[in-house]
Amino acid sequence: MLILTGPTAAGKNTVGFLLAKQRQRCAVIDFGAIRGMFVQPHRKPWEGKEGKDQKLLGVKLICMLAEGFAMAGWDVIILDVLTDETVVIYRQLLSRFGLRIVQLLPTFSELERRLDERSPHWPRDQFANVYQQQCAYEHYDLRIDNTTLSPSQVAKLCADLV
Repeated sequence: MLILTGPTAAGKNTVGFLLAKQRQRCAVIDFGAIRGMFVQPHRKPWEGKEGKDQKLLGVKLICMLAEGFAMAGWDVIILDVLTDETVVIYRQLLSRFGLRIVQLLPTFSELERRLDERSPHWPRDQFANVYQQQCAYEHYDLRIDNTTLSPSQVAKLCADLV
């Protein structure tokens, strides 16, 4: 079981789906999709107690989904921006599945370039804050600077970790 973490635009979705397509049976669980299920009220993870509660509930729901897929014989790739708090939950609830964590962390300027290609645009202060948090994050098994690597090159580096 693999978690791909890193800031927005780091390549988690692209690499995760490339990896999944290389497997016989593989599910990709995207925290963004789970977070989208919180309709009313919908809060960003950093927006007060409600945002934090939604983040923690989302992580627990992802773990339940991941466990279900794994017990049914599926490889699992989870996409999330991990924090010191959420990694503890993932490691605790998914420890029996040989969980590995890979952080994708291109340079800030590369992320800005990628972010400019997307819409809607993140407020730069929020984006910079998430990037700084990910730079300080240390609970990974492998950190990849994918500034100049193609998604297929990154997928190749991660292939044996799923």
